[in-house]
Parts: sequence; structure tokens; C-alpha cells
Amino acid sequence: MNNPEVKRVLRLQLKLVLVAVALSAVLGGARANVVLSTLLGGASALVPAWVYSRIAYAKRHVPPSVLMRAHFRGEAVKFMLTVAMFGCVLLYYKNLSVAGLFCGYLAAVSGYWFGLLIK
Repeated sequence: MNNPEVKRVLRLQLKLVLVAVALSAVLGGARANVVLSTLLGGASALVPAWVYSRIAYAKRHVPPSVLMRAHFRGEAVKFMLTVAMFGCVLLYYKNLSVAGLFCGYLAAVSGYWFGLLIK
């Protein structure tokens, strides 16, 4: 993947997750479960986005139909991976802070919108 715009958005998402983790540490009273839940929520958006970028942007200079199939395949994998990651966190992390989980996820996902606004 050599697309600088995709790299920029992924870096922005990572920065937003790190800010959310720092805020959860301050606002959550430095409780480890809140911080870890926020980090897991961010990872549940970052990892699938990175996998999508690897699949969707793997081929360059090919017909548009091939590019569309790659994007559809990447989006399907991203969706399944997001559901699987959320499922694993909800199933296996017993000391979960649901608010932290969703705040971390929303921080990462907001990177798509901020990526459009910030050039």
C-alpha cells in the first residue's frame, strides 16, 4: 500500500485513539479496565481499517471492475473483522468498561471524518 492519503487517515485514527486512551486514564481515575477497554475499542476500528487498506489498495493500474471487487472484498473483511473483534472483547474481557470500549471505537472512526476536513 503506497497510498499517502490512506496512511494519513490511519495515522490520524491512531493519534485519536491515543488521545482517547489518555483522556480515559485521566477521567477514569487511571483504572486499568477503563484504559484497556478504550484501547480495545480503538483497536477494533484500527485493525480492520488497516486490513481493508491492504486488501483494497493491493492492486494498482488495473481495470475499474477489479478495483471495485477489491474494495468490496476489503469492506466485507473489515466488517467481519470488526464484528469478530467486538465479539471477542465482549465475550472474553470480563472487566470491560462498555463506555470506554465505544469511546475508543468512536475516536478511531471519527478519523475518517476528520481526515476529510484536515488536508
